[in-house]
Amino acid sequence: MATRGERWLLELMADRARRLLDPSIVLVILEADRELHVVAASPERAARARVVPIEGSALGTIYRQGKPLAFERPLGAQADWLRELGLEAGPALIQPLETGQPGGGMLVAVRREESFRDADMSAFAALAANLTQRLAAERLAEQERLRYGVQQRERERARWARELHDDTVQGLGALRMTLANARDSGDPQQVLAAADQVIEGLNREVVSIRHLITELRPAALDDLGLEAALAALARRAQDVYGLEVALELSLPAQAQEQEGRLDGELETTIYRIIQEALSNASRHAHATRADVRVFVREGDLVVEIQDNGSGIEHPERLLQGAREARESSAAQPGKGVEAQESAERRYGGYGLPGMRERAELVGGELQLESQPGRGATVRLVVPLAQLGA
Repeated sequence: MATRGERWLLELMADRARRLLDPSIVLVILEADRELHVVAASPERAARARVVPIEGSALGTIYRQGKPLAFERPLGAQADWLRELGLEAGPALIQPLETGQPGGGMLVAVRREESFRDADMSAFAALAANLTQRLAAERLAEQERLRYGVQQRERERARWARELHDDTVQGLGALRMTLANARDSGDPQQVLAAADQVIEGLNREVVSIRHLITELRPAALDDLGLEAALAALARRAQDVYGLEVALELSLPAQAQEQEGRLDGELETTIYRIIQEALSNASRHAHATRADVRVFVREGDLVVEIQDNGSGIEHPERLLQGAREARESSAAQPGKGVEAQESAERRYGGYGLPGMRERAELVGGELQLESQPGRGATVRLVVPLAQLGA
């Protein structure tokens, strides 16, 4: 079926068709699991039936013909497919859609009275062709995003494997050698000294492993929610980077009604963007303080991270570069992953491509403001409408 991005596109095109042809109803119908699903409609609840089986239905018979059709005044059996959708009979147009995947679809327009003219039919055919192209481009972009996400995860796994090998495994190996040498010496004092040394070393390794586990997925985010996870992140930023973090959270009403919890994907997005911004502030801008605010402003949920570091020169160029690399996955079929990897090399020090991608996946926007020597502000803005407000 259609993804969230595809549904947005299909609903947009349904509205556009309704404005262009002035029909009473426009439907976008796609095949899935041997059924025909109404995935977009203008007006939104135009069709009373949202799913029609292909086998044994009049609509399924028309769909399998796979050709444009125009109905002047459908009556009797000719109007069965309209009744299957819960629509009143009237002049109608049907255009097949090629989706580039197994199964296709149809674009349907229905009027109550006035017949469609030849010019309407031509415009409807052109609109269907445009929808087919844009849907194919959206699906190609989605495939590139998925492929890029897989490669990102593999790179993350490789990074954690290196850290475990270079730090934890080698550290434990050194401790084992210390114990073995003490044992072989036969000197009780050396064994006791080695035991103290190994206990101290194991404590360090435990802290290191806990840090790695938290980096992978903070338990507090799942168990206690965003506020507790961010408080733990602030403490860790102080311990690891020496970065003083001030937190100010004011969550929207719907989160307060759900025991302070937002949607899980949104909480993860907020956490990861703040985590990346704090890391940048310390490692690249050498900041000593960061103010983190989560609040509601004019219908938006806003997440703001402001630091007192060295700042970034031309932040708009940096953000635009990340945006162009993100959009190139749709504009350059087959080269999207390479473009994303190039962006990571150019802007990877700031993690902007990944931060932008996270923001867009929750329907938000990433903003970056900075002046050299005056710190930087990273801002995530998500419309509350995206949260079901």
